Amino acid sequence: MLNRVASFAHTSAMTAASLKVQAKLADQQTQTASGLKSQTYGGIAQSTASILTLGNQSARLTADNTAASSAAAYVQAAYSAVGEIADLATTIKTQLASMMSSSTLDAGTAGQYAADWLTDLQALLNSQQGGTYLFSGQATDAAPVDFTAAGYDPTAGADATYYGGSATGRTFSGSDGQTVSLSVSAGSSAFEHLARAIATVAADPTDTDAIASAYALTGTALTGVGTLQETIAIQASSLQTITDRNTAKIDAIDALVTDLKGADLTQAAVLTTQYQTQLEALYSMISTLSSLSLSKYL
Repeated sequence: MLNRVASFAHTSAMTAASLKVQAKLADQQTQTASGLKSQTYGGIAQSTASILTLGNQSARLTADNTAASSAAAYVQAAYSAVGEIADLATTIKTQLASMMSSSTLDAGTAGQYAADWLTDLQALLNSQQGGTYLFSGQATDAAPVDFTAAGYDPTAGADATYYGGSATGRTFSGSDGQTVSLSVSAGSSAFEHLARAIATVAADPTDTDAIASAYALTGTALTGVGTLQETIAIQASSLQTITDRNTAKIDAIDALVTDLKGADLTQAAVLTTQYQTQLEALYSMISTLSSLSLSKYL
């Protein structure tokens, strides 16, 4: 059946309009289902640059947190090892006090004590975390301590030539330029004092003056070791602060990206209803126009 000539153009225009409304309705329905403004960057062109920049920032901060986590594990291992050294120094001080109060000193027993103490101290100062030496600075693949090193003579005075690590300490460096020192050096004066105290006993286990000198040195060492523990604790706290700050930034960035990508569900619901109403009206008008024919007017 033929349509009226005058109605044909109207029908075509309304059909085209209905297709556009259908596309808009489908877009709003997709936004409602996915929660996103668009499934592609092309659909959010104005926000694409910001989203990509924010994504890069989030990735950088996440990488920093991964590195900070590894550094924190390293620092925690160092803190534990220094704690064991503090326990060793306390034991040595107690044993030396006992020797000082004894009327007789057994050279063999005292000498064996000193040998064992030195072995324990070297083992602790050569502690590792994941195959990396804790107290050797940047020379993380080299054992920092060897009390049998040629030229090492603590009986002549302060001597840290037993230290074979790097003079430069290991550090954590964030992408923002912030740095945190990691661990402490096995060549630190506190460790040198403790090693010298032990060597003093080993040199003459029956000399009461030597034992008294070793006792005093051990006390000094113990104070220094406590200070080193505090230093490492501060390092751990700094790393945690960096991680917490980065996590807060990542959360804020992710929330902003979600906002840039996310659809306004309330608006999408309103527009969906409006487009459905428009589409129904267009279909009705198209149907009405299509029912008209020339035969009714001949």
